[in-house]
Amino acid sequence: MGAIFDSIQAALAYLLDVFYQVIPNFGLGIVILTVVVNLLLFPLTLKQTRATRAFQAIQPEIRRIQKEYKDRPEEMQKELMRVQKEAGASPGGCLVPLLVQMPIWFALFRVLAQVQVTEEILPRIARFIPDVNVGDTVAGLLRWLPDGSALGQAVAAGNTDFLGMHLSWSPAQAFAEGIVTALPYLLMIILMVATQYIQTWHSTYGQAKPEGPQAGAQQAMTKIMPLFLGFISWNFPAGLVLYWATGNLFRLGQQIVIFKIDGRPTPAATNGEGSASAKVTEPGDENRKKPQPSSKKKSRRRRS
Repeated sequence: MGAIFDSIQAALAYLLDVFYQVIPNFGLGIVILTVVVNLLLFPLTLKQTRATRAFQAIQPEIRRIQKEYKDRPEEMQKELMRVQKEAGASPGGCLVPLLVQMPIWFALFRVLAQVQVTEEILPRIARFIPDVNVGDTVAGLLRWLPDGSALGQAVAAGNTDFLGMHLSWSPAQAFAEGIVTALPYLLMIILMVATQYIQTWHSTYGQAKPEGPQAGAQQAMTKIMPLFLGFISWNFPAGLVLYWATGNLFRLGQQIVIFKIDGRPTPAATNGEGSASAKVTEPGDENRKKPQPSSKKKSRRRRS
């Protein structure tokens, strides 16, 4: 696993170096990296978004099963699993793309964070900082960049500024320099948390809340996860927080595109028997005119 993790770190550093050669700005390089990663994950995002939408659409059937089998929990569970499987529904679909990115986040954290120079990495760091000594603190990115890298030279010189932030610094480090210095870092954390909540709100807007233990756990997770990420990002490099915030914005845009393609599910409507049904609006449905119930009567009056 250690070799695989090292390979991910080396690949991320290589991509950042390539992007820096095109656009010599470290922050924009991280933004481009975020877009590339999310484009590669788009098939998974599309699949899981549709699975989550399907789960919302079968809520009336889930409520019916829970009511009908309330005294037979084992049969209820079997019926719920059957209905979800037939519908291709998943209560936790929106979290799967985030979980898949966890190894990338951890690897990027190691790449962007500052590290203490050891005897093992000293030769690699000395390519960019000739007078470096064991015990010095340097940017971890320097371990993975090739000789002569323009990005490596910029990082060694401390040129990692973006939107008023040193991307290798954490918000905690910036706060130690004063509240004014820390302000851009704090705003980035707020943006990351807010965009995560907006993405969740947009995916469920106007829908009946899912029911059941799985749905309850999913709702709790979607409420806690953004706050948890905001809390731990206090000690994470600002470049990683930038990656998170950009990823949230990009996935929100992907979600809007998916809703344009598939249509947004309409709220469940109760019929005369007390059950509910839900449908997905197709693009353009809102522009279609509803038939006028009195049109036939008007034509008869004109004939007379």
